[in-house]
Amino acid sequence: MNHRILNSCQVRPTWLGRSDCRSCKIFKEVLFSDLSKKELETIIQGIYEPIDEFNYAEGAVIYEEGYEDNAIYTIRDGLVKLVRHQSDGEGRIIRLMKTADTIGLERLLGRPYGHTAIALQPVTACRIPIGVLRQLGEEKPRFYRKLMERWANALFQADDYIMMLLSGTVKQRVVQLICWLGEIDHAHKSRVVMLNGRDIAAILDITPESVSRILAELKRQNILRPRTDGYYEYDAKALKEYSAAA
Repeated sequence: MNHRILNSCQVRPTWLGRSDCRSCKIFKEVLFSDLSKKELETIIQGIYEPIDEFNYAEGAVIYEEGYEDNAIYTIRDGLVKLVRHQSDGEGRIIRLMKTADTIGLERLLGRPYGHTAIALQPVTACRIPIGVLRQLGEEKPRFYRKLMERWANALFQADDYIMMLLSGTVKQRVVQLICWLGEIDHAHKSRVVMLNGRDIAAILDITPESVSRILAELKRQNILRPRTDGYYEYDAKALKEYSAAA
């Protein structure tokens, strides 16, 4: 199991075994969705390098900026923040990545990881060796096109993230982030996993005090309501009205 832990204080992931793409609940959304059952069998049976599945606890590092592991990762479930460290050592959240997103694609160009990937909540991810992708790209041109589409989508997501970061008042940016987080859970349209105040502040480049004040106001107006399972219920219509009045 070629999975490096960069320092002893990091939380070790739990290895769940070899990935079985046939039973993947998000198969239609991931890299191998265009492959036939026969082609999938060659991957699952280990003709290519094995693809491993891991669980990461909240706060666990999936990979670290500057490291050169020969793999990319597909998020099977959960939310990941990509952090880039500045010259003074301060980390800045560059992007949020969700279920079905692929992270670490820069390794396909031989570049070190450009960010540190950290689980914002419990995360399940598949570690896909670069060798598998290169071999599939040589043998199956349509797979290579799919890979390029995924890379392009990642760039569009980065643009959307920048717009969320820079557009509107402080209140409007907090609302935009809540709405974005709410869209992750397709099965529960009015449910959102709420990040901690420091992460929200780092994402939106505002102070934790501003975040705390706005969230308190949303709760006071019953727009955002805590649940017993760690999620929040939110009133989408009231949230938009709150943003429009900001």
